[in-house]
Amino acid sequence: MKTRHEINTRHEITTDTFGPATKHARDRCNGACKGNCRCPQPEPSRPDMADLTRYPLVSTMRAVSFDDAVVTITWEDDTISRFHHGWLRENSPDPASRHPHSRERLVSPLDIPADIRPKSVTLESSVALAISWDLENQPVSRFDAGWLRAHCYTRHRFIANPTRHHASLTPQPAYWSAVMHSDAMLRVWLRDYLETGWSVISGAPDEHDLSTRLGARIGVVRSSNFGFQFDVMSKAVPISNAYTASDLPLHTDMPHYELPPGTQILHCLRNDAVGGESLLSDGIAVANLMRDHHPEVFRLLSQVSVPFRFQDADGDYNSRHRIIECDAAQNPIFVNWSNSTLAPLDADPEIMPQLRAAIRLFLEYLQDPRFLITLKLNAGQMLVFDNRRMLHGRKSFDPTTGGRHLQGCYLDTSEVLSRMRMLERDSGEQEDPAPEPAFI
Repeated sequence: MKTRHEINTRHEITTDTFGPATKHARDRCNGACKGNCRCPQPEPSRPDMADLTRYPLVSTMRAVSFDDAVVTITWEDDTISRFHHGWLRENSPDPASRHPHSRERLVSPLDIPADIRPKSVTLESSVALAISWDLENQPVSRFDAGWLRAHCYTRHRFIANPTRHHASLTPQPAYWSAVMHSDAMLRVWLRDYLETGWSVISGAPDEHDLSTRLGARIGVVRSSNFGFQFDVMSKAVPISNAYTASDLPLHTDMPHYELPPGTQILHCLRNDAVGGESLLSDGIAVANLMRDHHPEVFRLLSQVSVPFRFQDADGDYNSRHRIIECDAAQNPIFVNWSNSTLAPLDADPEIMPQLRAAIRLFLEYLQDPRFLITLKLNAGQMLVFDNRRMLHGRKSFDPTTGGRHLQGCYLDTSEVLSRMRMLERDSGEQEDPAPEPAFI
């Protein structure tokens, strides 16, 4: 009696132990061998989560249990996930809970009893979890393993980021034609830009309105009090220090807005004057250094808000921001600073001297050679940078020796991240798509 599979070159299988003799080609397992061959087995069906993202199967589910508070999943890689009953019910992907076309939620928290609990929890397969609720007229909730793993909140999200105390991340070369005409190259470029915080695109034509063309290639261009597109050049009657030939200290744009824009695009049309070099400095890297080596300075800059104001004949904008904004784990995520539009500080008298000293130290580090980047843009180049991370500035230039003309526009960070996710989703090369941690 044969007690093991005999596999020939056609992958034919004969067995007495596991049932009738079975023969099949390598790519046509008919299942009669009951899974005891070496054929690729068909993947179990994964529940539709009403979500366009392809969530990778980091691991499959081994076991599931529940008590009065949570459903507990044990994964094949020995990870443990716990999900509260109400959270699972409000995220149920069934058509009565999430619209099948808009994919938006239909169930309100008020529709879910505070003490809701399952009647049964089963693994329909290693990739499908089914929950029947202990209430009348409640749909069965089926969850995909990849979706559950990506949204697992048992793993503590609010952990400190690896500290980076330098700004030596140099972006890869990028070219206008590639970024504008190839989605694959746009994806590569955006991934690099999101890592480094800045980029220079070369080879742009000598044409106006290209900054907004690149912006529209990414997402929705954001207008501001400077217009849908703005021209950075020396003007006789400037409404901003940027529209002069003077040096422009490192700053972020538009902290006088409730939500400053996340990305700025500057297209260099002309830059043949003496001087006019562009400056960049990674404010998040400096903030990390403050957190690790000057904790009291970091505390002041991340807890005390300061006022900003922009005013001209057409508008008067006021807003307040902390110079360093952090998430719940005190990881710096945004920087807000503009000496040009800083309104008079109005901190408590007890901390005013310390706050001014903290600002001074922060600005000194921004100009430290470890962080400061200096480059002279040439006509046909575009400088793209994260306005909430990279502070930018300019050395003075002599307009009698030539011209300096940049055209620019803004986008919100949400537009950049959305475009990146879309490109990754379409390419099938999406990384772990868990949502970014909420921040406070």
